[in-house]
Amino acid sequence: MDIMNIKGLSDSVMMGLDELFTSDEERLKAQIILNEHFNKPHVLQAMANIEEAKHSSIFVSGWRPALGWLCTGLLAYAWIGRDLLIVLLMSSGQSETINKLPDIDTGELLTLVFALLGLGGVRTWEKIKGVARR
Repeated sequence: MDIMNIKGLSDSVMMGLDELFTSDEERLKAQIILNEHFNKPHVLQAMANIEEAKHSSIFVSGWRPALGWLCTGLLAYAWIGRDLLIVLLMSSGQSETINKLPDIDTGELLTLVFALLGLGGVRTWEKIKGVARR
């Protein structure tokens, strides 16, 4: 998202705020709050993410679903699959192989999953409002 899009978005929001607030003091307070939000990196990143998700190319907009499926598969392995493999290996007498099974750090993985779920919430909101891409 470039500066011109942010300026255009900011101007649009301010025009809407002008209709809501009647005094110059109220408009000034709204402008200050708006500028504070647009100067925060995470807000700008979220806006860039929304624009990216609208893109028609799978290589631009499809990385989130791919990452979601990867996280789902890794969590399934870490919480269910690895334990099932251990039971199967022990019952078949191959207990020496258990130490070779990879261990997944689910703490870092869950951070990523929760971030993706937050983006999923934004996507749901877009669909409810009727602005989601088909």
